[in-house]
Amino acid sequence: MRTLVTVWKRELRDLLFSEKVIKQMQAVSDVDWVTIDEPYEAEQLRQDIHKYDACILSWGSPKLTADILAEAKKLRFIGHAAGTLTPYMDPSAFGNGITVVNANTALAKSTAELTVSLMLAGSWEIGKYRDQLRSGSWGDNGNTVMGLYGQKVGLIGYGEVAREVIRLLRGFNASIKLFSPYCSQEEASEQGIALGSLEAVLSESCIVSLHDTLTTSTRGMIGQEQLKLLPDGALLVNTARGPLIDEAALLEQLSAGRIHAALDVYHREPLPADDLLLKLPNVICLPHIGAYSGYWKSQLAAMVVEDLVNFATGKPLLREVTAERFDRMTTK
Repeated sequence: MRTLVTVWKRELRDLLFSEKVIKQMQAVSDVDWVTIDEPYEAEQLRQDIHKYDACILSWGSPKLTADILAEAKKLRFIGHAAGTLTPYMDPSAFGNGITVVNANTALAKSTAELTVSLMLAGSWEIGKYRDQLRSGSWGDNGNTVMGLYGQKVGLIGYGEVAREVIRLLRGFNASIKLFSPYCSQEEASEQGIALGSLEAVLSESCIVSLHDTLTTSTRGMIGQEQLKLLPDGALLVNTARGPLIDEAALLEQLSAGRIHAALDVYHREPLPADDLLLKLPNVICLPHIGAYSGYWKSQLAAMVVEDLVNFATGKPLLREVTAERFDRMTTK
């Protein structure tokens, strides 16, 4: 077997590919690396790909387009050391008998940890009390905050991030209601959660967290009508994709002070320094750091290489991406 690694950025390569991971690859395959710190473009990949049985990619790698895949006569394995595949691979790969895996599990665990952190920060009004202390004002023992323990939490979307959020919330004795067509009643019961309509999740939850992928059908799914269903004082958390929410409608609700928000994703990224969201006292804004966990990011290539070894030795794969799952992934 011969494998091409198309990660050319030095910092990313050093982070992803430890000596241990490299040795695991080399145990089952000859490994070629693109030139470090020189952008590796699509045309070069098109010229090179015919030589390889496997290709490992990550952020910054050129996309395996339909034209490039047409040249990949030997290619049988694609491993994406990151999450969403749609910007990096054409779905024609599935029709060519190519096995596809990714490391979304690592990013999901990182994002879930941030999600719960934002639930805590928002429900405890951390920003408000930090600013209050900085202005010279002390707290009052008569004050209370919503907090996270024992709260009604609504989740919209049921992928790996949502599953990990559910696991993390068990320690807070939260009552969780989920809206998703991809979770059966049996699975919901096993998870100890309830299923509900989008309207029920929004209207009956003190904290609502978005976990859907961004597709043509989910873009703008939380609009003015849906936001009005949130109870007064509710906290809306979004670590998924900004365009899931109608931004104008969200700004209207937040500007009125009726609800709170904790956001890691936006319609425009980077978020402009003069954006109104940054000026509102009832909003926590972060610069899309959901994947920043050093531990989980360091596991991305390890997960993909583990499945490369499994593929090469005929063992079951742990993180295969099917055509159906690919179709449900975020489009951008």
